[in-house]
This record gives sequence, structure tokens and C-alpha cells, in this order.
Amino acid sequence: MGFGLLLIGYVFYLNTIIPVYTIPVSALVMAFGLRKLRVWNSGLRGAWRTDLATLVYGLAAAGLAGAIAAGVKIPDTLSSVVSAGLCLLVLLFHFYLGSGVIQLTQEVGLVRLRGRALFFRTSACIYWFLYAFLNLDLGEKLDTFVARLFIPMVIVGLVVAIVGISVIFSCYTDIGLPDEMNAPEKPGFIAKWKRKNEEVDRKDD
Repeated sequence: MGFGLLLIGYVFYLNTIIPVYTIPVSALVMAFGLRKLRVWNSGLRGAWRTDLATLVYGLAAAGLAGAIAAGVKIPDTLSSVVSAGLCLLVLLFHFYLGSGVIQLTQEVGLVRLRGRALFFRTSACIYWFLYAFLNLDLGEKLDTFVARLFIPMVIVGLVVAIVGISVIFSCYTDIGLPDEMNAPEKPGFIAKWKRKNEEVDRKDD
């Protein structure tokens, strides 16, 4: 199930304290789901390609972070640029993913879900842009300011991740994923269950 694997992988974005280690894992799991979903529209194809780039780049960034933690001397500028670059890749991934979901929900007429997907894309892109900026080496004068933003950014990151999980879960339950190109016409498991209950209620009446 494409949306199911996408949902499982996206859960790793709940780790907003040290995401550099969980982003590659998330990208790996989501790649399998997006591989199936990419046939739907250009947004999801872009999300799949960006996810693969995030996986490769993320592994390198995680290796660099691990080396620093092990005591290897690496210039702070290099470390900050690599971290910021990873955040910008994740930003691009969210833009494509959000755009793909927005287009998909518009095609199947899920107006409320489309609104949530639009909010998700906007908030996620803003968050990861700010996170990329704060990962840069801004100098000692701004270190105190950046430190004060740590907890608020963690909270905002959790909110964005939860919204993303909610949107993907709704896609999983209300849209589903058949193998054909006209997949959006096939309802998901929850939608089928609701329809079946409605049919039973009409029979009872």
C-alpha cells in the first residue's frame, strides 16, 4: 500500500531534536510507498525523486554527524552547510508531496482534505526553511538567539509532523491505492466501510 508505507516512513519526522539520523530512515521507507504513488501526478513524482536525493544526501549528513560525535575534527562551517542543505532538500520534498496530495484531493473532490494538505505544504516549507537558516553558522553573536529558538522550533516541528501524518492517514483511509492510473476513483478501506454501513442502514429502513 503506497500511502501506508508513506505514512510509516513519515512518522520518523516526529523526531525534531536530532532529525539528521532519522531522515535517511524515513526517506528509505517512504521511497517504497512513493514508488507506487508516483504514477498519480507530477507532484508525487517530484516527491519520489526528491526523496531518493534526500536518502543519499541524508546518509552522508548522518555519517558526518556521527563522525563529529565520535570526536573527528570537522570545520563547523562544513557541518552547518551540510545540515542546512539537508533541510532544504526536505523542504523541497514537502513542497512536491504537498502539491501532489493537493492535486489528488482536488481530483477526487475531497475539499476539506485539500485545505489541510495546503496548510501542511505551507507550514512544512516555512518550518524547514527556518530550520535550514538556523543550522547555518551565524556567528557567536547569534548563538544565544538561536539557542532560545530551540524549544519553540521543536514544538513547531512536532505540530507540522502531526499535521503531515494526519493528511497522509486521511489519504490512506479515504483514497487508497489501486494499481491502475485511474486510482483516485477507488475508495480506501474506511470509505468502503462507511459505504457498507450506509447500505445496511438503508436496508434496515
